[in-house]
Amino acid sequence: MRRLRDGEWLAGAGGAALLAALFLDWYGDQTAWQAFALIDVLLALLALVPLALVAAQATRRSPAVPVALSVVTPLAGALAAALIAFRIVDPPGADDAFAAHGGAWLGLAAALLVVAGGCRSIRVERIPGAPAVPVEALPAPPP
Repeated sequence: MRRLRDGEWLAGAGGAALLAALFLDWYGDQTAWQAFALIDVLLALLALVPLALVAAQATRRSPAVPVALSVVTPLAGALAAALIAFRIVDPPGADDAFAAHGGAWLGLAAALLVVAGGCRSIRVERIPGAPAVPVEALPAPPP
């Protein structure tokens, strides 16, 4: 856990919140699992991407897998945000009972948090607790 940077913490929190939001009321008294046929499964899979980033960054010695997941995480969050925004604008039902409730808005906020955390994870290269690489001081070039 010492190897996690703030980007991974944000993305992981967003992924966990997105998974939790799927069990809240999205439309009337229906959860995302009840209201959707396929989008709920896609959202759950997309929420697992930032959680995989957290697990990979915390446990892997080589940077290849965490770096790859850092690149995929903002894309997964953006796709989740687009799916949720689509379902907020165009709910699955035709009556007023299908107006978006708190679970949908929390899911959208969580997906945007995944995007922000993933982008931050890409930008920050230092690893907490890792020794800094010594840089050799070179003399200035002659005029």
